Amino acid sequence: MSHDTERIPLPGIPAAPPRSGFPLVASLAPLAMAVVLWVMTSSPYALLFGLLGPVVALASAMDARRTARRARRRDVAEALRRLAELEHRLADRAATRRRVLEAEGPPLGARVAGEEEPGSLRVRLGTGGLPSGIEFVPEGDVEAPELAEAVSRVRSRGSVVDGAPVLLGEVELVALGPSPLVAAFARALVLQAAAGCRPEDAIVVVPEGEPWARLLPHPVETGEAWEVRSDGRRLLRISTRHEEGAARPVVVRLGDAAGSPPRVESGGGSIAFRPALCCRAEARSSAVALADRARRRGWRSDTALPERVPLAPLLAAPAPEGGLSAAFARDADGPVVVDLDADGPHAIIAGTTGSGKSELLVSWVLALAAHHPPGELGFLLVDFKGGAAFAPLAELPHVRGIVSDLDAATATRAVSSLRAELQRRERELARAGARAIAELPPGSLARLVIVVDEFAALVALDPELQGVFSDLAARGRSLGLHLVLGTQRPAGVVRDAVLANITLRICLRVLDAGDSEALMGTRAAAALPAEARGRALLGMGGRARPVQTALSTPRDAAALRERWAGHPVPAERPWLDPLPAELPESALPARGGAGTEAVIGLVDRPAEQRRVPLAVDPWTGGLLVVGAGGAGRTTALAMLARVTDAAVRWVPDDPAELWQALVAEPDGRTLVIADDLDRTLAIADPEQRAELGELLVRTVRDARRTGLGLAASARAVGGALHAVQSAFEHRLLLRLPSREEHLLAGGELGGHRADRRPGGAVWRGSEAQLAVPGGPVPAPWRASLRDARLGVGEWAVVSPHPARLIAAWTARGVDAGPAGAVPRPAVVVGDVDDWLADYAALGAVRREGRMLLLGCTAADHRALTRLRTPLPPLGRADGEAWLVEGGETGRVRVVP
Repeated sequence: MSHDTERIPLPGIPAAPPRSGFPLVASLAPLAMAVVLWVMTSSPYALLFGLLGPVVALASAMDARRTARRARRRDVAEALRRLAELEHRLADRAATRRRVLEAEGPPLGARVAGEEEPGSLRVRLGTGGLPSGIEFVPEGDVEAPELAEAVSRVRSRGSVVDGAPVLLGEVELVALGPSPLVAAFARALVLQAAAGCRPEDAIVVVPEGEPWARLLPHPVETGEAWEVRSDGRRLLRISTRHEEGAARPVVVRLGDAAGSPPRVESGGGSIAFRPALCCRAEARSSAVALADRARRRGWRSDTALPERVPLAPLLAAPAPEGGLSAAFARDADGPVVVDLDADGPHAIIAGTTGSGKSELLVSWVLALAAHHPPGELGFLLVDFKGGAAFAPLAELPHVRGIVSDLDAATATRAVSSLRAELQRRERELARAGARAIAELPPGSLARLVIVVDEFAALVALDPELQGVFSDLAARGRSLGLHLVLGTQRPAGVVRDAVLANITLRICLRVLDAGDSEALMGTRAAAALPAEARGRALLGMGGRARPVQTALSTPRDAAALRERWAGHPVPAERPWLDPLPAELPESALPARGGAGTEAVIGLVDRPAEQRRVPLAVDPWTGGLLVVGAGGAGRTTALAMLARVTDAAVRWVPDDPAELWQALVAEPDGRTLVIADDLDRTLAIADPEQRAELGELLVRTVRDARRTGLGLAASARAVGGALHAVQSAFEHRLLLRLPSREEHLLAGGELGGHRADRRPGGAVWRGSEAQLAVPGGPVPAPWRASLRDARLGVGEWAVVSPHPARLIAAWTARGVDAGPAGAVPRPAVVVGDVDDWLADYAALGAVRREGRMLLLGCTAADHRALTRLRTPLPPLGRADGEAWLVEGGETGRVRVVP
């Protein structure tokens, strides 16, 4: 309603020069001279000469007044002439302004009947006196009484354009007044805005109780306010509520109890106007006229879309032309043919829950399968909505596989393996000397369409899958790989690297207009009716158009299964099957690599579409198997013991036996297997635990040189194993209770699986399955201990209970007695204090005797021998003791 201010000169009369007074000095000066002459000459004629000055001055003043009056009459006449010309120009200007406004906003009848192309026509509120935007700048005196009437007419003519259309552009109105008057006013404005838009480019929203709106060719919704939206822009919104203090751009008051005329208020100004009104009968006839105009012009109409489209007639139609053409939807003109290869090569489908996204995917797959044999086209179906979306397609021979979120690990594995499928197809093209699959003979390399329902849920499992899809999107076209991705909200889920290669886009109803605009460039998808399941916008060829997608039935899938039954299916699959839940020993390949390696299972490499042997080498960095109870730790070590060609020392959770296994001379190449190493260290004496840990680290470090390898298992890497676990370079991670323990054991963040089956493992970042050994667990290894026979030679025995031992051994016929006994017995028994008190006897034993420490501690050993060398742990069996002989201590078995 507002216009830029224009400054126009307002003619007036020039300002009169200041009026001068009577020239008194000039009149009196000649008179003074005449008096002087009369005094000097005494002539009366001298006095007459003095009277000439006043007479001349008076005549000059009278003449100046007469000239000024004549000039003013001339200036007034000129100002009146110019004011008359300005009045005519302003009249012409107002008429031109009215014509321009009429062209910009014709009345409703003219808009409905017009055949011009819809443009940026503005909404006409009615007619009234519009401000002209003219500011008059006075030139001269415009307040003269002679000009008052003419100036008033010019000011009145120039300040307001009478009878002009009151127009508004994209605006929000608040219409206040009696309800019938407001409704009639809103109908007129909504119909004007709808008439200015193609049916496919606008959405009309009206309140309940306006049945004429359904006759419009535009999509119509029911709402609280009156609205017309186009390309995501709100052309018009009319509400009937005005909160005090709320900022509103335009308020229209259509009348009140005082009978004041309608006024429109905007930007602090107010304009009285005559509103445009439309009754329901006139609205109905206008809606019918708009629908007729749309049909005559061939414009697509939302009302022309069917509410339901069966798929069967589309499948029975002749095959459409194109590489991957299929008809699975209809628009106002008939079936819509989409070529996934030419229009894609990839597609994205967005839609909220209940909009028909899964049905669309099923219909598209069936439409593609109807005209392409299994040998030329295959599908990988990824269902992350519970596993039932693609159930009707399970028996279709084109389907290479269906994976779902019921087995998330298999789904992510299948998608990851598609990188290997890319490489395989590249090799096939290189072998044939072709640059793209289109250059190959038909059937030599089948196209593969990867269909994903709920893409967001899939990539949430593993962030690396985003990179897989980016790779597929970038290289898929030439290799015959196509993506059809379904998601509720593509924004923030599908990366730009993927979207950049997707030109085929379908958007069903979405809840957020921003999602529609981000995907389709228009907010129209957010306004699709919820009851029209399958209604969508199809973005193809740079333009979005409304379509109704087809719905399939079980008979459609059954008919296609019968049609293609017996047709050859390519033997190649886009991924290998997952590793079996149980892998027998007989399924393992022969040992590979260096002679110290042993194959104990298979490693899954889905990205390479192959399995490789799980070969371990305990002689290069040791092997630590970590897993919870029942995860398969003992089975893994037992499998290693069966397939290695080295001598095996299987050590149970006994620190003494483990020590002996590590210090005993190797039998050629020897493998020490310590099952439950964490428990073994935990039950050891704290001092011996540290010494045993140092021995374990040294064994792992020197394994290649000594020929003594080490493999161990543990439930976790913390606790007693903390100081030792860093020595093991090779980790085989079985199921662990928590992600934290998995990470502490050396696993990766995404490698933890709480449901990992027994024997399932992570080996160097890849999934693996351990084989089940064909025989039992090896028997525990036992050290060959030296017997200390008390009946042979002399012995010095240290025990915390000497009297008890003397009584027991004497009963067995052993010559035993306490220290200091006379005669001296063959076996002298005493506690630590007894031996320290008899320093001479202790010194003799140190030099050339044999000392048995039975039931003593390491501190007792140091006190008596003064030796600081590590002590071998003693076993759990009764009668084991330390024997100190020749300055060295060993583990022996006491035989009375």
